[in-house]
Amino acid sequence: MQTYRRHSRIYAWGFFALLMPVILGVVWWEMGEINEDVLYSFGFAAVVTFLLAKWSRKQTAKSWVGVVEELFMKKVRVRRDGDQHDDISYKPMARIRTDNGKKNTQHLSQELFEYFRPGDRVFKVSGLDVPEKVTLDGDRRVCLACGSLYGQGRGTCPRCRAPEPDHETLVRLAG
Repeated sequence: MQTYRRHSRIYAWGFFALLMPVILGVVWWEMGEINEDVLYSFGFAAVVTFLLAKWSRKQTAKSWVGVVEELFMKKVRVRRDGDQHDDISYKPMARIRTDNGKKNTQHLSQELFEYFRPGDRVFKVSGLDVPEKVTLDGDRRVCLACGSLYGQGRGTCPRCRAPEPDHETLVRLAG
């Protein structure tokens, strides 16, 4: 797990370092020369990209343990072009109360919506987006990398091929 966190930071900074020259190149190409306006545009793009990355990282950089309080379907309007009416769809969600008292609303896939039950004790590890049950109560578990369910003890997730981590270690990291 520590290796994943270290590598995710390396990949994020590498992406940022590769994206900046591309942005500079596009702005330079459009302006035709490097002048004060190009440097201001590049600086603005760099700051905005950095702030978005920092905010995004902050959202996934929290570990917690909590209890599923409620599973519900959120009504979502899907906008359509032209004269067509908007569609209404429903997105599965879970409201989780963490051990420190905070409420956390988590987007779920339909598969995970059916996997969790109100009252389940769950945890989320820093750097990963998907929660998992503290006590596995069946032969399935959640792949914390891609969010799909797979058979416990398979060794890797069949969807994304991520290795199956030790469950007790994950619970210790989150708590």
